[in-house]
Order: sequence, then structure tokens, then C-alpha cells
Amino acid sequence: MTPVLGVVTGLKSEAQLLRGLDVMCISTGGRAHIAGAKIDRLVSRGMRGLVSFGIAGALSPNLKCGDLVIADKVVGGTGESWPAHAPWIDAVLQSVAPSRNGGRQDDVPHHAAARRSEGHAQAGPEWSAAHDDAPEIAPQGRGDGKAGVRVGAILGLDRMLSSPGEKAAAFARSGALAVDMESHHVASAAAERGLPFIAIRAISDEAHETLPAVLASFVDTEGRTKMSAVVAALILARVGLGELLQAGRASKRAHQALLRCRGTIASLR
Repeated sequence: MTPVLGVVTGLKSEAQLLRGLDVMCISTGGRAHIAGAKIDRLVSRGMRGLVSFGIAGALSPNLKCGDLVIADKVVGGTGESWPAHAPWIDAVLQSVAPSRNGGRQDDVPHHAAARRSEGHAQAGPEWSAAHDDAPEIAPQGRGDGKAGVRVGAILGLDRMLSSPGEKAAAFARSGALAVDMESHHVASAAAERGLPFIAIRAISDEAHETLPAVLASFVDTEGRTKMSAVVAALILARVGLGELLQAGRASKRAHQALLRCRGTIASLR
């Protein structure tokens, strides 16, 4: 069997953006204690390389919701650093689709920021399908002439950063442009096995924004929205309707940005 590309996401909705491509997707559900084992099983199926794909939180104050961040390296919480595969960075930059305004997107309900602490998947979404058809404050990060695209470090952590203070401290400490909960597991697994990897992330929450902690409870073990938990949180006033609507809009915009990379992902060699 010809090796395919392995894609690791946090949400099922992120994986669904790649349906129809010759890739195999898994979701870690934002749980560090199962991420390694799930990626191991994915790699054992003969992957030619790994992609960390999904939405992320901004650490750089210059990143806006819907911006794409392509990692030139992934850094861990204790100083580890893994360089991404340079030819893949170039390939994504050359072929990423132009940014659009409006347009219909996937119909999966989203709750932004919950994805970095959601899920706790035991099995996670998994499938394979044939292919069918403003300047930076810090020196790191480059745009390479693509609107809404930055290249720079991504920080991978096993927990969600919810407050602006936490994000600012992480930015000062790591120099990373964005943070997620999957990329460091992907980078580590790829390095251990000599596989190429890349991280492609779209910003869902900006550096100045606070993420309500209750959002973490809105996703089930398969990375799907639990509407019962959403309704309960609204009734108990653990989250406001305005916060939910804003989160949904932000997540939709980030998912739209991820679609800009769909056309190139399955072609990575």
C-alpha cells in the first residue's frame, strides 16, 4: 500500500475539512495522555509524513482571527524545538489559496477555543479516503507576500492558555506566534521516526481575548459539540449567549482560513 499523509487534528470539524483527500486523519481530542498512543497507531499504518492541522490561539498581538500560521518550527513548553520540513513550508506558501470574504463553509457547529481543551477522545475521528477531486512587534514571523499568512514558531502545550496574561507570558518566553495542543506531539513523533512534518494553524482567538474555561466541557470524546452541555451552561449562567455567538463566529472564520490550504495538503511529498 502506498503511504499516505497522516493528519492530526483536535476537532472532528477540522478533520472534515479534508474529506476527499488522500490522507488519514485522527483527532487527539486535546488530551495529552492519549495523543502519543494515537499518533503511534497512525504512523504504524505507513504514513509518509505528519501534519498538525487545525485552529489555534494567537500569542503575537499582531495576529488576527482567520490568519494562517505555518510553523517553521514547533517549540515545547520546556524548551524543546523541532524544525518543520522546509520543502513543505515552501509548498504550502506557494499554493495556499487567496483569502476570501464570505462564502459558505462547512456546516459543523463550532465553539472557538474549546478545541484546544475539548474532546478527551478515546477513539477520535479516523478515516481515509481517495483523492477526488501590519508589521510584527517581535522579529519572528514572516508573511512571504501572502495576505493573512505568517511563518514562524508555534508553541505546543498540554493545556489551554485562556487569559491574555498567560498568552503574553508565553509569547515573551517562547517567541512563538501561536499556541495549540497537538503540534508538539506531532513534531516529537515525527522526529523520533525520521518523518517530515508541518504544522498549519488558523487563529480562532486573538492574544487579547479571554477564553471562558467552560468551553472545554462543550465537546465530547469524539470532538463533537455537546449541545446538552451548551444549554446547561447557558441556563446556569456559566457562559453568556454573546460569548457563545462570538466564539462561533471566530471558529467559523478560522475554519474558513484552513480551507485555503486544502488544495495542497494531499500533494505534500
